[in-house]
Amino acid sequence: MRHRTRVEAFSGVAEDLFEHLVEGRLAHYRDEAHARRSSWPTSTWDDKWDGPVSIHPDGSVLALRVLPERDC
Repeated sequence: MRHRTRVEAFSGVAEDLFEHLVEGRLAHYRDEAHARRSSWPTSTWDDKWDGPVSIHPDGSVLALRVLPERDC
């Protein structure tokens, strides 16, 4: 049996930004995310991850990559 292409997805946010959300400090989260935007990578491909990575203005990250085929 042959399976379709497998894809791995990752989503997240920096731990310290996440802590602002956990503690209900939404204004702090927005201010810090906005202040960091210029320091985030602009490339949409990450060689270490081996796939596209998107960092949104709100600090959230989405990354995708195709997983190697395995014998079934």
